[in-house]
Amino acid sequence: MLFMYATALAAATPDWHAAQARQFLQKGWRRDADAEVRAGLELQDSHVGLNTLCVEMARAEGDIDRALACASRGAAAATGDLEARAALSVMEGWLRSNFGWVELRGPDGIDLVRLEPIVTGLVLDAELQSFLLDAAARGRAGLRLPARVALPTGDYTLLGHPLRINAAQTQTLQLPPADFVAAAGRGRRLDVAGGLLVFSGFDLANYRPGFQAELSVSFPLPVGRLGLGVSWELRAWTAAGQRDVVAPNTAGGLLRYGVPLELGGAVLLTPAAVVRGVMLPGLALACDHTTAPVRCAPGVATGDELPVYANGWGVVPGAELALELNVGRVVIGVRGGVGHIFAFVPNPSELALGDRLVEFHSDPADLHGSAWSGAATVGFGL
Repeated sequence: MLFMYATALAAATPDWHAAQARQFLQKGWRRDADAEVRAGLELQDSHVGLNTLCVEMARAEGDIDRALACASRGAAAATGDLEARAALSVMEGWLRSNFGWVELRGPDGIDLVRLEPIVTGLVLDAELQSFLLDAAARGRAGLRLPARVALPTGDYTLLGHPLRINAAQTQTLQLPPADFVAAAGRGRRLDVAGGLLVFSGFDLANYRPGFQAELSVSFPLPVGRLGLGVSWELRAWTAAGQRDVVAPNTAGGLLRYGVPLELGGAVLLTPAAVVRGVMLPGLALACDHTTAPVRCAPGVATGDELPVYANGWGVVPGAELALELNVGRVVIGVRGGVGHIFAFVPNPSELALGDRLVEFHSDPADLHGSAWSGAATVGFGL
């Protein structure tokens, strides 16, 4: 009974909470350690050991306000280890001389902002450089507005706004609505598009306009954006003596690089270079079936020639121009494009002739044409 009473009494002291917090930190249990520190400081807010632990954890979390408060209380304590109090006093002075604050405020209805402080000056201190890397990661994850952010002293750019952070001072940055309207256009995006893809030219004369749907992810680069995506197409072609044939399972992939140009506020004009890989069913070949192997050439069959519709593939390099409007975290727009298609037929391949398969060769094995596209687009900021 006396042992249980002594244990309960010890658990009610700041020293016990400090000892528990140190053990939890050694095991990597930072949340439990923080709970012990807070509980101990409620009992004695001037406890030097607890305030030292508080400063250590607050700095690791980027909470400079809390680190300063704990350093100040511990340094001003009337009792406790003299060296520890002196160290806390030095730490308080270092924090006040190396950090300032910015209060971020947004327009009504906006309570979250994703930003990355861009340093425009020189930061030599390795610890401050590490702090900036962590601050950038927290900014990308999102900050609730209004927010008070501590940064090392120096010059920055936040969402395009130049900012000077002075030691122990607080700046206020009122973020205009345009910063949030354009946010989706600046960061990572999931893009969905739907529209028409038209092939033209002698080699592709039997092709009809087709619907194309596209899903892609794009990333900001130091200059421009890079997108990777997949496409699905509903394409039709004419076959001799038959109604149009529709291929519902035509897929492809794409690589796009664009340079968004802001026309003011929420409007972007984006010229881009794009390379597509596409499946090409129904490539028309005119074949001479009197030879062995059968000889074919691109084009629609006439006279005694045998019409063959081969499944091939193609590469379409081209250029696009998009006009986009950023609406919050969503980007809506339209785009048009033009390109040249390089189509290829499997060579040699086989075709059904009567009740048997015979080999055929296409000469040449490549077809050419133009590609024209138009689509409506919707992008979602990630």
